[in-house]
Amino acid sequence: MLKITAIGNLTNDVELKCHEDGKPYAILRIASDRRYRDREGNKLTDFISIKVRGALAERCAAFAWKGCKLAASGDFETISFAEDPTRQPGFLIKANEVEFLSPRRVEESPETQTATQRSGCGLERRSSGMSELSAAAGSEGYGACSDEAA
Repeated sequence: MLKITAIGNLTNDVELKCHEDGKPYAILRIASDRRYRDREGNKLTDFISIKVRGALAERCAAFAWKGCKLAASGDFETISFAEDPTRQPGFLIKANEVEFLSPRRVEESPETQTATQRSGCGLERRSSGMSELSAAAGSEGYGACSDEAA
């Protein structure tokens, strides 16, 4: 069994997409600075792609934003690019657990707490509020989410 965990800052807002069967998914991209610098003193940053599916993708779309820090754990998948054989193979994490590490955003008014917006596959997405997992636990609605909880 291979499990990988990556921590970093989200490079863009989450865009929820749907498979042909209607199941939601999203590809998250995080940036993580290395603890050391190169010989010239430049920071080294790694960019990691993460795929989330189902209810976990919906939670990420609802609670994550560009710049927020998160940790994702899951299986490691190698990807190749058949359309461009000169491009080096890469990898992505097929996450089954995501933990939000940044503090929650503070909303301006109670009206914005219940505001919803449409995603690319017609699913509603809350701009803020408690997740079902955290509401059941009685916390402030920010923390770990996993596929098993869905």
